Amino acid sequence: MKPGCHPTRFGRGLARMLAMALMGLWWAVAVADAFDDIRQRGELIVGVKKDVPLWGQADPRTGQLTGLEPDLAALLAQRLGVRLRLVGLLSAERQQSLEQRQVDLLIATLSDTPQRRQVMTLVTPHYYGSGVNILARKTSRFEHWRDLRDRRVCGRRGAFYNRSITVSHGIDVVALYSNELALEALRDGRCDALLYDDTNIVAMLQDPAWSREYTMPLETLMFAPWAIALHRQEEGGKLASLVSQQVVEWHRAGTLLELERRWGIPNSAFVKRMHEAWGRRAGDGFHCGTQLSARTPRDCL
Repeated sequence: MKPGCHPTRFGRGLARMLAMALMGLWWAVAVADAFDDIRQRGELIVGVKKDVPLWGQADPRTGQLTGLEPDLAALLAQRLGVRLRLVGLLSAERQQSLEQRQVDLLIATLSDTPQRRQVMTLVTPHYYGSGVNILARKTSRFEHWRDLRDRRVCGRRGAFYNRSITVSHGIDVVALYSNELALEALRDGRCDALLYDDTNIVAMLQDPAWSREYTMPLETLMFAPWAIALHRQEEGGKLASLVSQQVVEWHRAGTLLELERRWGIPNSAFVKRMHEAWGRRAGDGFHCGTQLSARTPRDCL
């Protein structure tokens, strides 16, 4: 035996190498199976919101889930050539539904945050974006975020900005289980304001039933892009690649702008910027390229 050669040490090293190889093989199979399973079962299962008007809401008469994000889910299913099954979710249910494989992916007003990237695969480019603001009665006359101190502000459980707003502005955020409960508390006067995504507030204020008495009075804070989310094991897989390519096509073709108009949502600055960037010509090709890569310009992200 050569000096320095120890069978037990060599055996342990070999065992570690084999374990790593098997883990890599398992990972590759898991990634491949997600896309293939959808094709084999002939059905794409998508989690969408069920309590956000215009974005994802259950029709009180039929129970059908409708909105801009269910429409995006339908486009993805069409691209895959399979039927679509929608699952209505509240904000607090999104992560668990993905982790337990109850859905294949989420299109559910999900903001891209570092914390969420640790537990799920967030696909880029982003398809939408929003910041945080408040919906309040006009008679409240809020002018600054500091005016909300010592006032009762409602929010919804699972919103990423609840903790940050509490820490940075000293606001007492009462996080309720659903958006419907938070809106009910605002209407009943149990809360002085509703902490919510600014894009959703803008959409709500298109309805005279809200705009007569309510307003979005403050400067929007904490802009964050929205991402389609997959299980954390899907990173780098075929499903993630297909979804990314589909989002690129939506931006280039102006699909998101058209869906905003269809649902009565004012065209957002983010969607207009992304449409211009991905549709811009450069020589014989496109400024942003045809798909996301390490060479994609920053203004396309």
